Amino acid sequence: MSEIVLSCKGISKAFPGVQALDSVDFELLRGEVHALCGENGAGKSTLVKIITGMYDKDAGEIIYEKKRVDYKTVQECRRNGISLIPQEFHLAPTLTVAENIFMTAHPTKKGIVDWNTMWLKTRALQERLGPSALSFKPQQLVSELSMGQRQLVEVMKAISTEVKVIAFDEPTSSLSDEETAQLFNLIRQLTQEGICIIYVTHRLAEIFSICGRVSVFKDGKYVGTNSVSDVETNDIVSMMVGREMKMFEKNPKKQVGGVVLDVKEIKRGEKVKGVSFCLKKGEILGVFGIVGSGRTEMARLLFGLDKKEGGQIFINGREVKLNHPKDAVALKMGFLPEDRRGEGLAVRLNVSFNTTKPFIKRLANKGVLNLMRESRIVSQLIEALNIKTPGTGTIVENLSGGNQQKIAVSKWIGAESDILIFDEPTRGIDVGAKSEIYRLMEKLTMEGKSIIMISSELPEILAMSDRLLVFRDGLIAADLPDVRRLTEEDVMRYAIGTQAT
Repeated sequence: MSEIVLSCKGISKAFPGVQALDSVDFELLRGEVHALCGENGAGKSTLVKIITGMYDKDAGEIIYEKKRVDYKTVQECRRNGISLIPQEFHLAPTLTVAENIFMTAHPTKKGIVDWNTMWLKTRALQERLGPSALSFKPQQLVSELSMGQRQLVEVMKAISTEVKVIAFDEPTSSLSDEETAQLFNLIRQLTQEGICIIYVTHRLAEIFSICGRVSVFKDGKYVGTNSVSDVETNDIVSMMVGREMKMFEKNPKKQVGGVVLDVKEIKRGEKVKGVSFCLKKGEILGVFGIVGSGRTEMARLLFGLDKKEGGQIFINGREVKLNHPKDAVALKMGFLPEDRRGEGLAVRLNVSFNTTKPFIKRLANKGVLNLMRESRIVSQLIEALNIKTPGTGTIVENLSGGNQQKIAVSKWIGAESDILIFDEPTRGIDVGAKSEIYRLMEKLTMEGKSIIMISSELPEILAMSDRLLVFRDGLIAADLPDVRRLTEEDVMRYAIGTQAT
């Protein structure tokens, strides 16, 4: 058996109203990629944050390189070879790549920052990681980099010290397929150097591509560890949720009605070059395209987040002007953005505020908020969407990603939106929460709501869509009515422009 580099025994951690970890165990072997899986709120990210110094544990012990340790800060962990690459990157966008890497340890000469040495050290780190890391310069601002390049900067930060353990938390949630492949090659390279990887993910297919073992958590408890070669996807799902489940269930009785949204030749620069389509009552209109295809930019135009430079938008047969999100909300439109934390929620405020924000005026009488009515409506939405929260006053960032996503959806249900635009509605949430979101979307369309669903996941888009638009280079490359006959390969050919003519 390989050497155990790090082991956790009996780790417990509680937050107000939540027992995040309950006496869990975990072992990490030298040079392995070890997956941590579980539903949102299972405790996997909490364990990683304890290991990497972001949280203090309440009980238990950590054995690292055969010694009991009790590191209290991220900096102390990094000095001793343990680093975290978080899902939300901790980078300063207005600083250069080199400044971000050496932010807490600038090389100096006679008390003055030695810029030349810092550039050279950064370049050496890039060369160590290979061609993908050489696509940008040490002097380049982080704000100019793609998401994949920013992740490489986080990796360079980690390996700028004598790192032995790196924890990746949902590392591919914002990456393209090409960037994901580059990341996997990088991880394989790191393990060949003897570095251990903890890999937290909701994308179960990735486990079979990159990981050797998988540990499953449920409700803050350790369920078990298996070799990836000994399990299948359904085995992991059953361990995570404690039951067999169907991910996609379309209601055969659903009827699609007349056109509720008609878009004609809308455009904005090179991102959206003249797009026309319609959305029908009770329909889930899927939208697929590779990164940069214009799909998200189109959605932002529809909701008034960006101003269109041409074209027309009709709702229920009447032309409308959408110059601001307030215009869209007034027309009973709702928008779930791709960046849940940055644009969809005020994560440092409570559940009530986030849920009622779009329709708060409706709950006021002469400018005074009716708190009892607000509490009643929020409680009804929490129950309807099965949101797991200690109460309406709970701060949103203390909830799991899946429950945060449901809150982001709940505000538009509370606002009685008839047209809903969901951009990557299941990004960063577990299979159980995904299944609940899918059932909710189907329920909403059965009630006569209409949904535009933008997704990068082909199995999801094919299973959930009643009709599918494929975007390429700011235009609609295909409007596909019979989704049931399509394969993933068919859709991808339209997306990259290699379909048969």
